[in-house]
Amino acid sequence: MTDFADLPLDGDDQLVLDRLAAIHTLLDPPPADLDERVRFAIAIAVADIDVEVARLSQDMLVGTGARGSERTRTITFDADRRTIMITIVDRTDGLVRLDGWLAPAAALRVELRFPAPAPAQMVTSDDTGRFVFDGVPHGLAQLLVHPPDLGDSTRVVTPSLAL
Repeated sequence: MTDFADLPLDGDDQLVLDRLAAIHTLLDPPPADLDERVRFAIAIAVADIDVEVARLSQDMLVGTGARGSERTRTITFDADRRTIMITIVDRTDGLVRLDGWLAPAAALRVELRFPAPAPAQMVTSDDTGRFVFDGVPHGLAQLLVHPPDLGDSTRVVTPSLAL
């Protein structure tokens, strides 16, 4: 009996593979900005800093009611050093407001990074760990939480998220 797995691909095999690729591209294409997302996600890794990448643990999208068009998205990221919870609310002017909380609570510098050339925004959380970025444009972003003192050089960064 012939084992077809050992035979070289022929024209019929290539035709089947081409059709499968076309169907895959049609039904599940990669995001148009995939290359930008990848470059943005690894940009922090090539910078000369120590980071701990937080893991996405919860992502919920909630409407404000049957007639409301405003959407609220709550996302929680967990890392060994801290938890970051954010709520993203669409504003009527097309921008978003990002409310966040750090646990354990501490007054820390929180940086909201965007793909180049957009500059990062920086705020300091209060003693309860609360921080706010208001008037933020939609698009890719990452949160980078800076350590509380110079003795602890490890920053916590979230994966890229779409605002």
